[in-house]
Amino acid sequence: MLKIKLIANGPFCFKGSFVYIDEQTVSRDTKGDSLAFCRCGRTNTAPFCDGSHQSFSFSTQDQLKREYAVSNETLNLKDGTTVVAAIENGPLHISGTLSLVDEKHTTWQGNHVKLCRCGSSKIKPFCDGAHKEVF
Repeated sequence: MLKIKLIANGPFCFKGSFVYIDEQTVSRDTKGDSLAFCRCGRTNTAPFCDGSHQSFSFSTQDQLKREYAVSNETLNLKDGTTVVAAIENGPLHISGTLSLVDEKHTTWQGNHVKLCRCGSSKIKPFCDGAHKEVF
């Protein structure tokens, strides 16, 4: 299972095995690596966090207790492997077993989610389509 820790006013910290597909559809098997993904939208090392969130007042106010459903199709799962795809100028699209945990230990579990990485969603950590106005 992919575990994603939500750092308040900071990045997503991914832990576990998953296949990562970048904007150019280059695939990489993480084999349990820990990776910090940007969610403020200002990193210079996209999609990874470079600490840019510390240079301005980025606020997350995560809402893990809300209902959230993704209407688009799931990504192809390889033998049950969780797939994380960075959508160009859009969210991280994740298909596979995962859990999101904030610093108060509130947990959201599911198998299909889109996570905001532009920093403008009103329902963080989830994507609400705000990136369409930003990019």
